Amino acid sequence: MPYATRRSYAGAAPACTLTNAINSSDTSALLTGDVTNWNNTTNGPFYMVIDPGLSTEEKVLVATRSGSSLSSITRGVDGTTASSHSAGATCYPVFTAVDADQANRVASVLTTKGDLLVTDGTVLNRLAVGGNGTIFVADSAATNGVNWLTAGTAGYVLTANGSGNAVTWTAPAAGADVLQVQVFS
Repeated sequence: MPYATRRSYAGAAPACTLTNAINSSDTSALLTGDVTNWNNTTNGPFYMVIDPGLSTEEKVLVATRSGSSLSSITRGVDGTTASSHSAGATCYPVFTAVDADQANRVASVLTTKGDLLVTDGTVLNRLAVGGNGTIFVADSAATNGVNWLTAGTAGYVLTANGSGNAVTWTAPAAGADVLQVQVFS
């Protein structure tokens, strides 16, 4: 499972109201009002608050919006509880503590000049900059799928795969003649 799911954000989204009452287990809702500037869920789900500032305030994650119709709603998120809401309840998209926590995690992982942000597919990790002269390479055996390779590492050769193609470090074929070249800059 990826570290985080991309979410959709949009500015200038006016408050709307629920067209009909919903109970605490409903996963769809209709809105009344102008949704023109509301988040487009083709770029990911978005968070919405219902009944802001009231005892029934609830935040939800909306996975699908088609016009004024919301569906695939996850109820009671971001420390709130799924509640029943009356027709006419105010609602609008919001930024949540979940969003801030994920952004803060990215900011806190990178601590030193040259750090790279990498992932093992689940967790964000810091990969410290390699030493002078090392080369950043894909490495399926490494936790994050990438690693630093020391230039001139024994058993590897610099290979050009045809004119205009990238130069790569590869293990030479068994019995291959290897020409070692030192590059000065």
